Order: sequence, then C-alpha cells, then structure tokens
Amino acid sequence: MLDVDSIDEYVSDKIVSNQKAKKIIDELKHKKKTVGLCHGGYDLLHPGHIKHLQSAKKLCDVLFVSVTSDRFVTERKGIGRPIFDENLRAFSLAALESVDYVIISNYKRATDVIVQLKPSFYIKGPDFINKKTKGITEERKVIRDVGGTIKYTRDPTLSTTKIIDYIIKNVNRDKILLIVDRDGTLIEEKEFLGKKNNWKEHIKLNADVIDFLSYIQTKKNAILMIVTNQTGVARGYFNCRQVEEINSYINMLLNKNHITVHNWQYCPDADQAYAEKMRTIKFKKDFVKIKTKRKPCPDMVYDGLNELKMKINDFQGIIVIGDREEDEGLAKNLHAYYIDIKRKKYTQLISEFKDRC
Repeated sequence: MLDVDSIDEYVSDKIVSNQKAKKIIDELKHKKKTVGLCHGGYDLLHPGHIKHLQSAKKLCDVLFVSVTSDRFVTERKGIGRPIFDENLRAFSLAALESVDYVIISNYKRATDVIVQLKPSFYIKGPDFINKKTKGITEERKVIRDVGGTIKYTRDPTLSTTKIIDYIIKNVNRDKILLIVDRDGTLIEEKEFLGKKNNWKEHIKLNADVIDFLSYIQTKKNAILMIVTNQTGVARGYFNCRQVEEINSYINMLLNKNHITVHNWQYCPDADQAYAEKMRTIKFKKDFVKIKTKRKPCPDMVYDGLNELKMKINDFQGIIVIGDREEDEGLAKNLHAYYIDIKRKKYTQLISEFKDRC
C-alpha cells in the first residue's frame, strides 16, 4: 500500500468524523435540505468516480461520501489493495468540488453507514439498477428503513479492479516465473495427502506463503506454476485422478485468496533405484521408471512452459519457492533464485524477495 511519511499535508476541512457527520446531517435535514450518500473504496480515483459523484451531487443538496477503511478493502480485494491508504483516498475525494463531506468508514458494509447517518438518498451507479445480489438488496431495504430512498446515476461505469488488471497485463514490466512446491510450502505438510478419503479436512493453506504470493502477483508480472512430486501414486496410496482432484480443490482455495495459478504439474513416478531399496513397499510397476521427472529434475517445469506456450528466456527472473532439498536442487538446475520458506513469516519472505528482485 502506498502511503506518505506524514499525513499533515493531506488534510481537509471536508473530512469529518462519523459523529460530526451525523450531527451535520441532522442539522441539514432540520433545514429541509436533502442529503445524499455515496459509499465505496475509491481506490485509484478515476474519471468514472468523478463523473458518478458529479451526477450524484445533482440529485441532492449536500453530498457525503463514505470511504471504506484499509482493513476492509484488503479483506475484500486481497493483499496489495488498496493502492492508496484511507487518508489519501479521503483527501482525493475531498478535493472534488462535487463532494461536500467525506468520512472514513470502519464498517464492513455500507448498511452500517446508512443506519448511522440516515441520509435522504443513498446513491449508486447504473450497474446496480437491476442487480439482486445480497449486498444491494440489503442496502435497498436499509435506506427504506431509515426513511430514505435509493437513487441511481446514469453515467458509464469504470472499474478500479479492471484498470489495475489492465496495468498488470499491458504495462511493460519484468516478467518473472514463480515455481512453487505444494506440500509443506503452499499447504501445510500432511504425509501422502489423499491416502485417506477425508483429505479435504487436512488441507490448510500456509497463510504466510499465500500472502507472499498474493503480494508478488499484485506487484509483479508473475506467472505461477505449482510443481509437486507425488510418489503416493507409485506406492498405490491414491491414483492420478485423486491428485488432480486435490490440485483442483487447492486451486479453488487459492482463487478465493486472489491468487492465480497458471499451470499445475505433478510427477506420480518413483525412481527405479529408490524403489529397489524400499523393498517393504509394493510399488505399482507402471509408475517405477529408470528416469523420472521428479524434482530436482526440471522436466516438469519445461512441460508446464510448453503447455503455456512459453520459454525460459521469456522471463527476466525465475524463483523457486519450497521447503526441502529437492526444491533447492530444482532452483540450481534452472539457474534460478531459491527461497526457502521454512520457519519464515510473511515479512521475512517479502524482504528476501526484494533483495533478489
């Protein structure tokens, strides 16, 4: 998040506390003035925001804007958002002629702001006119309950998220390849995950690594590949279909955490020399091979790049993230940086990443 060393230069008489806003609104309504309320994150203030607020001002005598605090923007949008902290976002809105007052909302939902301030009108953009989601449905009900009305502007809409996505995809930045281990790195270690039918109960994302990956994908043009050895297949503990089902489930959890995995690779095989030593284990013959693609061999990475129609030379940097010798060996074979996640918190991982990139 971008902030400043001192907020003293970014103040405005228009920015008021919730308590003062409530008092002002009560006085205005006593004078028969109509009060409008707009609510949102207003990250990266853009022309769509400005036009919407200009139109909102035309619908009321006095326009208040409530800005979602940093905590709840991050909770909804993920690590790396908001771009600007709540004080800078409030200052930018207060600078607009169409905005009369700004408050910073420490509530998770707009409904709480509506209940507290009781505006005459709650004003939304045209994309909400026919929406029937839980959020907007509750907002319509709450504004009616406090004696107000919901109104809509009619201007073309722009999305901060889409603008950020455009910058990420189209602005020229160094492209890096992130190769991440699954068990013990992406998720907490569970020996031979999938051996038992209740495997979903044993999956727990590594919170520090998840936040770390989210940070990288927000800040960098990063292609993420998960590469994992799965000898449980060769041992007969589970089959390839189960490995892919587990990967798909983890991928869903990652998507919920705003992380995009571009490619999954796994090796179900066991090296013949290893299998011959482990005589107490009955390996499945079809998965015992003289040469496998198991890490630290880089073949799985090359397979993934082929599927993505990319080459190693397409990247300005390659980073392997793992927790064991085979991951470090993979990094050496790829001439890549290696980040060992063992016993490291999010801030330590960020510091190590910044040192290397």
